[in-house]
Amino acid sequence: MGKNVHKIWGWDKKKRTMIRFMKPGDIFCFRLNEDKYCFGRIIAKTVVGHIAEVFDYISEEPNIDENQVERPLRLIEPVVLDSYSLFDEKTEGDWMENVYFTYGFSVWCKIIDVYGNVAPISEEERSNYPLLAPKGDDYVTRLVLDKINSVGNVN
Repeated sequence: MGKNVHKIWGWDKKKRTMIRFMKPGDIFCFRLNEDKYCFGRIIAKTVVGHIAEVFDYISEEPNIDENQVERPLRLIEPVVLDSYSLFDEKTEGDWMENVYFTYGFSVWCKIIDVYGNVAPISEEERSNYPLLAPKGDDYVTRLVLDKINSVGNVN
């Protein structure tokens, strides 16, 4: 089975992301320079913007592997973003966001974004995205224990 990849659609694919639809957990991507992309996640909304973490994963493509999203390491401390100019109006930088998951089988395969927008997708394309499936206690506990074991004691 191939790796699941979160596809981040290009800047020109979506005119804007209205702030009212942004929520904790949304993954975003931004162009670091001409040939590198950085990724991050919205942590919380504040009265002045969104608090976000930036992952230590940098890529030559605007794609991120599921492992980098599930167990990210922070490149910098969380930062409050100017959500209005970065995502809503897109007046500065080259910031993108959209995370997709899939569900269904055969001719009933669907792709869904974090806002609930659903579209048909081929079974072949489905393998490029993570499955939309809730994770339980065992799974989350395993992720936490793996993280603690990889970095030592966490207090």
